Amino acid sequence: MNNLRIISALLIGLMIVSCTVAQPIPTATLAPTPSPTITFTPTPARLSEGKIIFEKSSDKKFAGTVHGQGETAIIMANMTTGGEVQWDPFVEAVDKQNFMTVTFNYLQADFSGASQETRIVLRKLREAGYKRVICIGASLGVTSCGSLAGEPEIVGLVLIAGPNNGGSLAKVTYPKLFIAGALDRWARDTQVIYDKAAEPKTLVLFEGNSAHGASLFYSNDREEFLTLLIDFVNSLANP
Repeated sequence: MNNLRIISALLIGLMIVSCTVAQPIPTATLAPTPSPTITFTPTPARLSEGKIIFEKSSDKKFAGTVHGQGETAIIMANMTTGGEVQWDPFVEAVDKQNFMTVTFNYLQADFSGASQETRIVLRKLREAGYKRVICIGASLGVTSCGSLAGEPEIVGLVLIAGPNNGGSLAKVTYPKLFIAGALDRWARDTQVIYDKAAEPKTLVLFEGNSAHGASLFYSNDREEFLTLLIDFVNSLANP
């Protein structure tokens, strides 16, 4: 009997000890702090000087030329005939200045085609990272530049003796320069476009001059004409 009591006491003691054995404390696992993701945006490659090809569609391309380098780009939109060489007096006069000029030849020299192709030139400039663009257009090129009026990169327009069948200038508030020979048959249209345009704007009509558009480079007013263009561009390229 005594032995049973002893055995019972031992069993009870073992049960008590087993119940009081310290349980292991769970260890907290800290999740590693994720490293911030850094995204690198490549800087667009600027256009190189020399010949350039613009793509209108897979089987339609037109050629142009990049002149000079700078943060501000200038699109030269042609008259119906004459091609990009009609801007040579301006391009040569501003050589080595701190802006870039693009001349090009129309593939389709009518209001619709010329405007579309001028927008393709602007798109190429946009892809290359240019954020300040001036458009200078003569005759047909007035409509071409007008079609860019509402684009965010445009900071100035020069419209030389032509109809504006492109965008409205009634609400654009960047500088605009309107030029024509007073005896050019498009002088009246130039006046009308000027009257409808928002400020700031300037109108210059060369008295007694019948030269049309870019032909003003070869008129008696060529020096004043060239100076007007250069001063206007410099005021925007170097604000």
